[in-house]
Amino acid sequence: MTNIFFKSAAHKERLLTVMGQIGKIYGENLDQEYTAALYLLTSDQTTWEKAQEYVSSTGIDFDAMLKEMDLSGGYGVLVSLAGNLFNAQTELSPIELIRLDDKNFTLALTALKLRRYSLRISDLKSKT
Repeated sequence: MTNIFFKSAAHKERLLTVMGQIGKIYGENLDQEYTAALYLLTSDQTTWEKAQEYVSSTGIDFDAMLKEMDLSGGYGVLVSLAGNLFNAQTELSPIELIRLDDKNFTLALTALKLRRYSLRISDLKSKT
């Protein structure tokens, strides 16, 4: 998979760091469920700082995250999408994606692609 949109170089670095820390990189391949969810959760530094305590190598507690975190507007939609892509822990109607601004809408579409297709480390090294 090529042409992966990242909000910033820091977004890409956060994703790779977290995936490595929780052991979800297998050789060249990144775990698809975790990649899609963490791609969204790491897209914004502030959101990641709040979300990281709910993430581990054994799962992501989206129920607690959504109950305990203050997620306004688009961030709530992105976290719900992350939970849905992770293992259908949350429900999200596709029409909710329309509420997102252009950057976050692109993040959502990219997360869908990441969940569908395998992502390799080499895909991430080619572009920021």
